[in-house]
Amino acid sequence: MLSLLLAASLVAAAPVCDRSELPQCLQRLPKPLVAAFSDHWQHSPDELAATLSQQLAGQGAVTLTLDNHSLILTDARRISQPHILLLGHKVYERPSVHSLSLALLHERGHLLNVPETLRLPFRFAYWPSLWEEEVIADLHALWLLARQGQLHLGWNLVHLRNFNLMGAAPDWAHWTTPVLLPWLASPERSDQLAQLSFEQVLAQSVIPVSDLPHFRTLGRRQFGPGRGAYPYVPPRLVERWWQMLTPSLTLLMGNDFGDYRQHHHRLMLAKSAN
Repeated sequence: MLSLLLAASLVAAAPVCDRSELPQCLQRLPKPLVAAFSDHWQHSPDELAATLSQQLAGQGAVTLTLDNHSLILTDARRISQPHILLLGHKVYERPSVHSLSLALLHERGHLLNVPETLRLPFRFAYWPSLWEEEVIADLHALWLLARQGQLHLGWNLVHLRNFNLMGAAPDWAHWTTPVLLPWLASPERSDQLAQLSFEQVLAQSVIPVSDLPHFRTLGRRQFGPGRGAYPYVPPRLVERWWQMLTPSLTLLMGNDFGDYRQHHHRLMLAKSAN
């Protein structure tokens, strides 16, 4: 079986095109790759740029695979856009925590050939089906950052996932904070990360997937319209929720966070006791 470490070195060469220069980039790509995608969409190479641009669908980056071909598309303009969020009846804006380098680390993780036994613990019937892939890709990015001596940049990945969860259309499929944070919040685990194989990282990142629906309840309660029933959430998971969100909310809200947390934390505990 091909090791994940070797696989990571192979997929690092996957070609990359930014949305702003797709027509020119396509001219530089290997002809078999362009021909494969042209045949797939039944478009001529000249029409392919517009079709590829549509595949981004508002995302900062996406990985396309077709047979033995792969292509990473990026949108540097989207990646650099500031975060604008409405929290507690107030609009907050801060510069993007995302970056092109972080996006590429993540996207290359989508090209890994991960055995089924390592995927299975991140698969949950009542959760977005894409979550398994996103967990693997984000953990791969975090692992590479650790091996590069840049693990502190992993916090940007956590903030990005949290900010996207707080938006008007909460992104649960990419919300990998529950598996990322334990590696960043524990100095012992942070020091250990770079020394592990990626197989070991996956095995040691498994969380109780039964907790995830409770987190979604809390997310809807905090960032949703505030209507409907309030199912019971164990207080320990309420505390865990705030541990995962606090670093990002503090970064976004500054001095406003204390009052905001006090208000919502009290309501969550009260409703969890019903």
